[in-house]
Amino acid sequence: MIRPTVFFRKRPLATTIACLGLPIMLMGAGSAAAQNGEIEALRQQLRALEQKLDEATARIEAEAAAARNDAQEVRSELASQQKNNIETREAIAKSDLIVREGKGIKIGDTTVTVSGFIKADAVYASGGDGSKNNRTLGQAANFAEFARSDNADRWRLGSSIRESRFGLRTATPDVNGRDLTTYLEFDLHGSEDGANEFVSNSYNPRIRLAYASWGDWTVGQDVTTFSELAAIPEILNQGKMAAFIYARQPLLRYSMNAPGGRLFAALENPEDGDHDQAFPDAVLRYQVRNDYGTYALAVMARTLEKGSTGDRSLQGATSLSARIPTIGKDNLRLQYSYGALGRYAGLRTFQDILNTDGTDVNGDTVYGDLKPAVSYGATAAYQRHWSPKWRSNLSLSQVEMVTDTDPQELGRYFDRFSSAHLNLLYAATDRITLGLEYAYWDFAAIEQSTSYQYEQVMASAKVDF
Repeated sequence: MIRPTVFFRKRPLATTIACLGLPIMLMGAGSAAAQNGEIEALRQQLRALEQKLDEATARIEAEAAAARNDAQEVRSELASQQKNNIETREAIAKSDLIVREGKGIKIGDTTVTVSGFIKADAVYASGGDGSKNNRTLGQAANFAEFARSDNADRWRLGSSIRESRFGLRTATPDVNGRDLTTYLEFDLHGSEDGANEFVSNSYNPRIRLAYASWGDWTVGQDVTTFSELAAIPEILNQGKMAAFIYARQPLLRYSMNAPGGRLFAALENPEDGDHDQAFPDAVLRYQVRNDYGTYALAVMARTLEKGSTGDRSLQGATSLSARIPTIGKDNLRLQYSYGALGRYAGLRTFQDILNTDGTDVNGDTVYGDLKPAVSYGATAAYQRHWSPKWRSNLSLSQVEMVTDTDPQELGRYFDRFSSAHLNLLYAATDRITLGLEYAYWDFAAIEQSTSYQYEQVMASAKVDF
């Protein structure tokens, strides 16, 4: 038989406590192990959550960086586009061929521009004869008949919009290496129309200009090369000066740079009042433009022909023109011409060929020799700018025959014709100009000490478009 150990036998209370506490200790050990497992699981979940949070943060930062890059690219594109727009506008503004914004329509490579003006005139003039449009239609020399009419002291009123114009321009760059421009212009001065003042006041349009320029070449109808338009005075009754050189006609012109300026050479339509001519009018004009003004010297050779006798005569003419700046925007405009001017001066004040034909005792026509009409003309005008909106022009002009003649030969009762224009213009806007002008014409009778006068007062409103 086995005996219990001395320790338990001698300590019964300890034995009892040990027996009772052993199950409790075994249960506590199991609970602690379970708690450690839960804590470890929580730690793993926390680490997984932290990893997901890090991944989400990284993704958000990447998306924000991409958004910032996209925004920067958009800003860069906008800045580049704005720069291109500015450069394009500046290029257009500096270009002579591409019209300003708002005035042209681009069709392919060609820019089409519409321009012109509406001009309404009211004329109060002496020498009223009752005929329609007598104050607003025709040549200045026609006023000579009003000046010596029985109604010379009668002042009458007339009005018109005949001087209104419509122009169409095209510009195409780089046509076989050269720029191509065309221009077509109309006004309402067509004489063959009803133009009744009862109901319609209708006027027929007519061609003024129709030409094409390709590089240095111009072909079509343009102002004659013999005229320097920079020197033309600014008057309301356009073209009604005694002597200024002006004509529009078909031509072929070439221009080129020359020492100090530019040279123009042209072959132009001939006309001397007879039938068709055999040779064109040949014109050379040398022009200088600089800070001291515009200056031009023009020479012309023309063949005059008399069909009834078959005679021909080679004649010449010359013209000097200048536009000289003075004070501020003021300027002086001058022109002097001499030679076989004929139809070129004062809107054909005098004929090109004098009439030397007569009749014999039997009433048969006797044809005389060809006799050219040689004359001189001078024009001086000063433009004064009173303020940015107000300006005035004083224009004096005279043409006189040099060749000895009589009324029968010349077809006029006068051999000297003078005109004076004084106006006041108000630029209401950049496109609207209002004006008032007084004009005076004097016609000196041939071989007489008398002269005849004609006067006009014109009010005008001009609206450009």
